[in-house]
Amino acid sequence: MMPTALNRIEAIPALTGLRFFAALMVFFSHYPIAGVNDSFSIFFASGYSGVTFFFVLSGFIIAYNYSNRFEISPVAETPKYLWARFSRVYPVYFITMAFVWFLQGADGPILIYLFALQAWHPDIPVIGGLNSPAWSISVEFFLYISFPFIMVFFTKIGIMKSKFRIIGLAILFVIVQFSLAAYLSLPPRNDLAISNPDSAHRWLYNFPLFRVFDFGLGVLAAIFFCRHAKSGDKKPVWRLISLVSIAAVFLIMTSKDLFYSAYSWDAAYALVFALLIFSLAMDQKSLMSLALSNKKIVFLGESSFAFYMIHLIARPIFDSKVTGSLLTNIAFELFFLGLIITMSIGLHLAVEKPCRDYLNGIIRIGRTQKAKTVAE
Repeated sequence: MMPTALNRIEAIPALTGLRFFAALMVFFSHYPIAGVNDSFSIFFASGYSGVTFFFVLSGFIIAYNYSNRFEISPVAETPKYLWARFSRVYPVYFITMAFVWFLQGADGPILIYLFALQAWHPDIPVIGGLNSPAWSISVEFFLYISFPFIMVFFTKIGIMKSKFRIIGLAILFVIVQFSLAAYLSLPPRNDLAISNPDSAHRWLYNFPLFRVFDFGLGVLAAIFFCRHAKSGDKKPVWRLISLVSIAAVFLIMTSKDLFYSAYSWDAAYALVFALLIFSLAMDQKSLMSLALSNKKIVFLGESSFAFYMIHLIARPIFDSKVTGSLLTNIAFELFFLGLIITMSIGLHLAVEKPCRDYLNGIIRIGRTQKAKTVAE
């Protein structure tokens, strides 16, 4: 059997490596290569779908690591879990937001960003203010807080013990996502600009509450993986599902009809990403899993959060380039990407990792002191 609620704690390095490529998707959506044809242009611009991947993956990883603890003792585990998530995300989030604020002359609102509440604001300029990618971290914080409640709800309705209920609820989530997209595609919303607070973009892409369905699909996939999947079971099938999922993502990303449509904000991608994540977890010896598990790729995946948070800060460098031939544009893009990767690795090693270890260490020290006090 696969690891159960009480005995699993194996890392899945391929999923960490995959994070880097999702971050690259977002990078190329913000930094298009000038001179490519329409199909490639739409493909790169559709990299905003990488954000949906991160929400699904977040649900999977968190449930994979914490679902057993919350099933046993949700009240006791919640503070430790929230502190661990805060320690993981907030230091880099804070330093990048503060940097941009000071870069802009320390002028303008700051509290809404320090408390990561910007995604709840109706105005797109506020949602994407200071450091634009940070809006998704605002959503992530809401999802982190939601997880304990999700687990209590799932336990109450018997999700933890029934694979059929997991599948049924996952299908329901997908139906809700497509129903919301269909509703928000109707006139007059179908013609609204993405900056309009009533647009599908604002509700399906930015609004935290509806991202619960992406996150929830990841949570359900992890619970199924931990509770009901068998190791070595139908590996050729899972390898095929991984390949088909990748192909489906490419097809969706190159579709002119889906590009910037209500369906593209999450419904078209969420289930496909969940299947990709699940299939890679199920077959960790496939060529794709082994390639993503390469130590260098995994390290880039570990640095991908820092990469994501700083890649738009360097926008003035990119914008100052004079457009040249396709070859020189590609060469510049690669040099620019290398610069962002180098800075992200530095931020990961100098800030993210030590801050996370220090903050988590506070909890460990507190536990040790409490244990000594009890012993005395």
